Amino acid sequence: MTEWNVLVTAYWGREKNALRFLTRHGEFRSSGFKDVIRGHVEDKDLFLEKIETMRQENPRRINFISQIVPLEQTFHFDLSDFMDKLKHTVPPYLEKVEGKKFYVRVKRRGHKGEISSQDIEKEISGFILESLEKAGKQAHIGFDDPDAIIVVETIADWAGVGLVRRDMKERYPLVRIK
Repeated sequence: MTEWNVLVTAYWGREKNALRFLTRHGEFRSSGFKDVIRGHVEDKDLFLEKIETMRQENPRRINFISQIVPLEQTFHFDLSDFMDKLKHTVPPYLEKVEGKKFYVRVKRRGHKGEISSQDIEKEISGFILESLEKAGKQAHIGFDDPDAIIVVETIADWAGVGLVRRDMKERYPLVRIK
């Protein structure tokens, strides 16, 4: 699977249960990292709505899912071109964070010691603010109750990028950015 638009984290040791459940709702596969599952669903909003309805009706039915992260773009990278490719994915989010409080969160799986999540978060945040400023616009970095979070999830040499809005986190409690 090269196209993925959902990343699901299962609670410790519950990946098989999660995979068994999730395959009824889309194409899901183990990522190769413990309890981390890549998935592709036709309609992310419908998928999130179904999962939330199940959670409300019977939380034990999905008690193996720790986190769901919806993603909009994926790309393959080498360490040498990772930052350039990541910056290329950012423009669609500029107008979505304009005038708002946001932050960038990077969750790295693989490339330990080669990719620094904090350095990437700082560089991409700066790139966004600079791009907005050049266009005569602004946004603010804020970690307390942000309007939006730009999420970057890496799995080995693949990255997924998405935007999680405050209303999305409120509506779907399993959409958590850690």
